[in-house]
Formats: sequence, C-alpha cells, structure tokens
Amino acid sequence: MSSIIFFLRKMRPGAFSINQTFEALSDIVGRSNHVSLCHLTQTGASFKSILGNIITAMRASGTGINHITGDVHYVALGINVGHIVLTIHDCVILDRTSKWNPKFYLYLWFWYKLPIWKADKVTTISEKTKFEIAAFTGCSADKIVVIPNFVNKIYRYHPKEFNKTCPRILHIGVFPNKNLERVIPALEGIPCILEIIGELEERHFNLLRRYGIDFESRANLLLSEMAERYIQADMLVFASTYEGFGLPVVEAQSTGRPVVTSNIAPLNGVAGDKGACFVNPYDIKAIREGILKVIHDDGFRTRLVSNGLENIKRFTLEQVAKEYQQLYQSLAIR
Repeated sequence: MSSIIFFLRKMRPGAFSINQTFEALSDIVGRSNHVSLCHLTQTGASFKSILGNIITAMRASGTGINHITGDVHYVALGINVGHIVLTIHDCVILDRTSKWNPKFYLYLWFWYKLPIWKADKVTTISEKTKFEIAAFTGCSADKIVVIPNFVNKIYRYHPKEFNKTCPRILHIGVFPNKNLERVIPALEGIPCILEIIGELEERHFNLLRRYGIDFESRANLLLSEMAERYIQADMLVFASTYEGFGLPVVEAQSTGRPVVTSNIAPLNGVAGDKGACFVNPYDIKAIREGILKVIHDDGFRTRLVSNGLENIKRFTLEQVAKEYQQLYQSLAIR
C-alpha cells in the first residue's frame, strides 16, 4: 500500500475543476492506498501567497507520493522527501504572456521549469499540452505522461427535444481564449438565447447590445448548478482558441447535447472523430455556419448526440484512476 498526498490549490468561486477531479480520484485510489488531501490556504501570485503555500506543502509532504494536482506547481520547491508527481493542465499563462514581459520568465521558471526539475514524473491531460510543456521548458518527453481528464458522474444523459425555433445555446467561459468575442457576432440574426457562464465585462455587454443578442449570464455556479445548465441547454458552442483539454465538450456530450467546437488540438481529439461540429474558431462565418447546421439539420444533430455518447466512454473516472494507479506503482517500486 502506497501513501499518497494530493496537494490542491485553494478553492476559488467558479474554479473548482481541479479540486473536484482529484477529490473524486482520491475516493477510488484510496481503496488500495492511503490517500490524504492537503488543501492549500493561499491564492494569488503574491510573494506572501506563494511562500505560504510552499511552507504548507513542505510541512505536509510525506515519504510516499506527493502529487501536486495543478495550478500551484511551484509548491514542488518545498517538497524534499518522497516522490513528486506534478500535474500540468495547460501552458496558457505562457501562451498569452509576451516574452517581452518580465512576468513571462517568472511564470516559466517558478510555475514550470523548476517544479518540473524537482518532479519525478509530470502528468498532463493531452498530447497537445505535452508538446507545449516540452517546447517551453525543454523537459524530456519521456518524463511526461498523458492521462486525460474524466467526466464527472454528475453529468448524465438527459434527453431533451431540441428547440429549433429559439435554441438555448450554452457558452462556457469569458476569458479571451474562450472566444466569446467571435461567437457573439456569429449569432447575429439567429433566434436564440445565449447563456454565458462567467463574469461578463463591459466589452461583452457592448458586443451583445451591438449584435442584438438575447442572452443570460451566470457565474460562480456550484457543480450541481453547472450540470443543470447543460440539461437546460439545447446545444453547446465552445469555439475556444486555446485549451489544455476542453472538459465542457465531454460534459455536454455526456448530457446528450450537440456540440460546436474548434477544429484544433486538443478539442478535435477530445470530442472524437464525429462527436462534434468542428469549426475554424478564428472565422466568424465558419462558427455561424456550424451553429446553423446543428440547428437546422436534424439528422446531423442526432448523429452528433449519438457519437458524443459513444465518445465519452473513453473518459470514465475508473479508467483515469487506473492510469494514475499504474503511475504511482511505477514510482513506489523504484
């Protein structure tokens, strides 16, 4: 039996996916191992917060497996016993920070290079992110293991008659990579209700008014509330320009909703070969055409739902837990 500690970032409103992922994994992994959770108490990127989390991790670390589950990669610098597993979900902070900005090198060294150097193994959630980690940091690809995300069991199939006259279109996220600024004009003149999950800014309100979009917005939802938004939706539009994985795609598929998403990695792999309507996320016209095809082509929409339900079988909690178990065992016998 191995001793495993999951180090989890402090829970933030609306940002709970990492915590809930590894809390669920701990239930299964804990059946054959001694698992404990270390919830870090500081948030933000101030020196005080970073140092506080490093000290907490140093005190809580054990002689078995110390698994840093994401976001707070830098706490690896305080762990000097046992084996370290570091999960990196994406490189978005490096992707969207200019190399001319001194913060780029702060993030590169303290969130990526030094923690990766301390870690025995790095896990990530897609081949695309594995490639980016290696490209940004010079880490050997042999040190990085791809273990995908899983679909939380709260997202279950819930049949719904598609509202062709005025569909409810779900959009998750408002950060620049979520591409809301292109989705909004793509919907101009299409009778629909756009439901946006996230804190809207004035620029979003201006765009919604400019293009005459009927919309609703919600933020800081509980997991159960988030699951209900998928149930109430007719379709998901997730034309993101950057993702480490793209959980909303498989969450919508699990609920039985057709998906419009980007024809870029990793989204086109996560969604499955024929599990979504793929569009060019940089082309407003292409996004619009994909949305209209899902609305008006009954056969195509039905096939998307059926293929999506088949696709999600790849992302079960049990399968992902098995892959982590194998990784922990490989370290324990060293």
